[in-house]
Amino acid sequence: MDSYLGLAQSKVKPRSLVDGFSNRTATIKKRPPRPTGYPTTASRPISTSSIVIDSVAQFRYLQEEHLALLERYKKLEESYTALQGEYAKVKSDNERLQGAYEELQESYNSVTAKNFNAGKLLVYLKLKRRTDKETLEKRNIIKNEACFNTYLQDVVMLDQHPRIPRVVHECIAVLEANDKFMRSPGLYRVSGDHNAIQNLRYDINANNYKRLRKQKSPHEVCGILKLFLRELKDPLISLETCAKYLPDVIQMKTNTRLKIKQLIGSLDEVRQNTLKVLMKHLRSVAAIEENEVDSFSLGLLFSSLIFNETLADVCPVKFQKLTAVPRECIIAMMEDYDAIFE
Repeated sequence: MDSYLGLAQSKVKPRSLVDGFSNRTATIKKRPPRPTGYPTTASRPISTSSIVIDSVAQFRYLQEEHLALLERYKKLEESYTALQGEYAKVKSDNERLQGAYEELQESYNSVTAKNFNAGKLLVYLKLKRRTDKETLEKRNIIKNEACFNTYLQDVVMLDQHPRIPRVVHECIAVLEANDKFMRSPGLYRVSGDHNAIQNLRYDINANNYKRLRKQKSPHEVCGILKLFLRELKDPLISLETCAKYLPDVIQMKTNTRLKIKQLIGSLDEVRQNTLKVLMKHLRSVAAIEENEVDSFSLGLLFSSLIFNETLADVCPVKFQKLTAVPRECIIAMMEDYDAIFE
């Protein structure tokens, strides 16, 4: 009991100022005593079962990130190498142009304005020549055509028997189907219209023969056949192959048919079939008097096409010697067709 207030005071300290002036007794619950033998904090281990770390998934994630970084590094390294090459090339061109400029400057200072011309400018700049066709073909910039200026094995063949280039079959069929064409004077000797032949060339490379079949003049059709044979990169009969069996005109005087048959037998099936069809057609052409074409003129004309002779040297003696054997060989194939091919 407080002697001053005359009230009984609680032994428990109030939690707030309000509790001190109220009749409500503030109570603080004490923690119950721990049983005997309960481990203390120092001796009890801390439980980590609530925190679970998937180490396998984390390793996979880090491995994927590592691979992605390696791939990105490789790309950056390749780009860096390419840039280094371009830089070296630009640097070399810059040095070359700088040297050419210095030489040009010295030349300009040493000569008068009267002697200076634009030709010297081109010489000192060392401009490159236009790349030739063979280089462009090797770099696959210019590709072989489907029918012309290509190899015989790459030409579109006829679907039916015999297996020959389709362009040969189509040209012969167009000529022999029209009697007027076969009797036309100067057949195979008269040149056709160049523009018409080029248009036919584009169509045939696209495997389109409609325009060829509608031609009103035989000379364009003959021009297509001659163009095809002339531009073959591997001729029907090479001069090297011919020289093995017929080295000169003297050798052709004895056993001519046998040697020509051996020559034809050494060729592949496509060449044999093509020669057979061509010689049969040329024999029919030579048999018609109205076209004013005989076996000699056809032999001279087609020997340069079938053997694909290169006449860089126009010496008359060498020309006559070079063309004698092929010419006589073609004439013999036409005149002795049955004995050689049948």
